[in-house]
Amino acid sequence: MPTNKHAIIRYRTIDRSLRNRNGQWNWESLAEVCAVEIYKATGQQVTLSERTIKGDLADMRTNDILGYYAPIEYDRKEKSYYYTDSSYAISETPINKEDKSGLQDAIRILEQFGGLSQVLGLESIITKLQHTIDYRADNSSSLIHFDHPLDSPGQEWLYVLYKYITKLKAVSIIYHPFGREKKSHIVSPYLLKEYNKRWYLIAYHHQIEGMRTYALDRIGNVVESLSSYIKLENFNGQRYFHDVVGVTIDTKEDKEIIQFEAYGVQVHYFKTRPIHQSQKVLSEDDNSALFQIELQINYELVSELLSYRSNIKVLQPIKLVEAMRREIMAMNEHYVSVDKD
Repeated sequence: MPTNKHAIIRYRTIDRSLRNRNGQWNWESLAEVCAVEIYKATGQQVTLSERTIKGDLADMRTNDILGYYAPIEYDRKEKSYYYTDSSYAISETPINKEDKSGLQDAIRILEQFGGLSQVLGLESIITKLQHTIDYRADNSSSLIHFDHPLDSPGQEWLYVLYKYITKLKAVSIIYHPFGREKKSHIVSPYLLKEYNKRWYLIAYHHQIEGMRTYALDRIGNVVESLSSYIKLENFNGQRYFHDVVGVTIDTKEDKEIIQFEAYGVQVHYFKTRPIHQSQKVLSEDDNSALFQIELQINYELVSELLSYRSNIKVLQPIKLVEAMRREIMAMNEHYVSVDKD
């Protein structure tokens, strides 16, 4: 979040400068000292404009989101900005050490939205919290750790695509699937979905005349298309993904009744974290339970079931049992030749 970080440094530097009544603080001198502090903190050399500094001063005076209401005035004779209240400081806050720690963890949770922070209006909220609690960029002391980095590939397209979705604009995307050549596609974007630490675009493909799914980390470029937006009146995102795990959908396939046994402690995990909302317990004893779900069989479902290893056994339908068997046999081939000590 370089933009937020720079803004934080500027606000704090301006605050510190205006509390120093021995200095002469016009926009040029404030820009200079802010640039020095940004370089010291980030190693980045920046040139700050009059518009940026005066915008910061205006925000510090009256921005409801920041909540500073700084008493900043300009002395035309001295040609200097100053605080009319000598005791004012934006760093003054009534929260204690425990509150700060809790807010720091809350910020890190909010930051996990990454590219969606603009979509959800979180940028200003995060900035305000960072200011209020003297937030440190060093997360080494964090007690909360997450599975994916804030800058994971593809997130740069989230806000871009979100805006095209809200404006109902068709787009041209350059898409490069793994193992295939990159191509240009004209699509009408419908929704964004996160699954297994990756973001996906679900869109109507103009040439194919059907819905397609695109991983954002395989998108090379997005530009507005001259083609008209195509909207399917009966499309509903919740219904579209209702019968699948993950993002792979075959509109020609029906959902299946799937039954599997779980053993030991895994039974409790399935009860507290169902594979799907359709999951139910058909029978149970002291050591196992029989579960049922109703889903389309796709790559993600097979991967999910395989992840439980010997803790489950798929019983039906036969085609899913066969798919599981093929994967297990292929995995076994990788290890049959391992030399024993």
